[in-house]
Amino acid sequence: MTTVETALGPVATGELGPTLMHEHVVTRSPGVQENWPHLWDRNAILAIAERKMADLYRRNIRAIVDLTTVDLGRDIGLIVDVARRSRVHVIVATGVWWMPQRYFSAHGVDAVAELFIRDRPACRSRPTRGPRAAPARLSRRSSRRRASI
Repeated sequence: MTTVETALGPVATGELGPTLMHEHVVTRSPGVQENWPHLWDRNAILAIAERKMADLYRRNIRAIVDLTTVDLGRDIGLIVDVARRSRVHVIVATGVWWMPQRYFSAHGVDAVAELFIRDRPACRSRPTRGPRAAPARLSRRSSRRRASI
């Protein structure tokens, strides 16, 4: 049986059904929540997301691919909580989109690949030794170029 990793673990691909391929459960500006926590109402965001996911389910959508990356304020804990409250499967992405954090260029491709591998919810408790692929969009050259912006 072929499966795909979701926020709540593996799901048989045959169970996915109609899938929206580019969605964001929530985006935010990194640093804003940490510096102005009064601007972030987690319970309200969960309630909105729960309503929207229920609406998707009523429209026969059975899965979404959440492409929110760390530079878009990705919060895997929030995504998992939304998935737990929903009948819609949430497939999560990892990586960066536009502006990789300075940390990435300072620590190198292997360290960043390790972060991205461990970032997947189902992998958090698994050992990370062994063969792995570096992220496709991150290279030493692009890291240096973006770090200087």
